[in-house]
Amino acid sequence: MDGANMNAQVGLTAPGIIGADVCHLNLHKTFCIPHGGGGPGMGPIGVKAHLAPFMPNHPSEKLDGAVPAGGATPFGVVSSAPYGSALILPISFGYIAMMGSEGLTNASKRAILNANYMAKR
Repeated sequence: MDGANMNAQVGLTAPGIIGADVCHLNLHKTFCIPHGGGGPGMGPIGVKAHLAPFMPNHPSEKLDGAVPAGGATPFGVVSSAPYGSALILPISFGYIAMMGSEGLTNASKRAILNANYMAKR
């Protein structure tokens, strides 16, 4: 699932609930990160447990009790920074904290309403 679809899910449902096995969460589309103009694109990729053995791993990742990324034969790193551009995460954190769960759910409802309006129009 493309993480752009999170705009219409936050507070209402989740990718795993509606059947997605993989989802890239685009922070720039859902959680207030600027996009374009050379800015960073950043966001986690969530996968269900059955796909964990096929994910890249990183030497800094130590998982206690969880399915290890990369499984028994990991293929190594994709990026030297396993957590992406971490310095932009406080923007999303601040947005989420200020909106709260009710505000985030209302933003999703408005995104759905606006999309339906544009489709009808």
